[in-house]
Amino acid sequence: MNYLNWLQKTHPELNEISNETINSHIDKAKSDTELFREFIKVLGSLFFIIPFNLYLYISGIQASNSSLYWLLVVASIAVGGFIGLYCEQKVIKKRLKKIIQLKAF
Repeated sequence: MNYLNWLQKTHPELNEISNETINSHIDKAKSDTELFREFIKVLGSLFFIIPFNLYLYISGIQASNSSLYWLLVVASIAVGGFIGLYCEQKVIKKRLKKIIQLKAF
């Protein structure tokens, strides 16, 4: 996601500030939340991908039609990845808003 464009659209007062300054704050927000974002990815795997794939294995779908099983496995990983990406973007946006409020541009 282009956080620079998002910040400039949601906070028009930042248009007067140089892009390098804003990018440094974006990098700071990413580094500050890195551990928490990885934790969210692990939780996404534990609570969505693993249980769904375990259900597929137990239900016997892999025995009847192998292509359907692998399609559902790939789809579950894609959905889990999308949920992780969505949560990651929300966390970074929240941190950027906090940085902007603290800096009071």
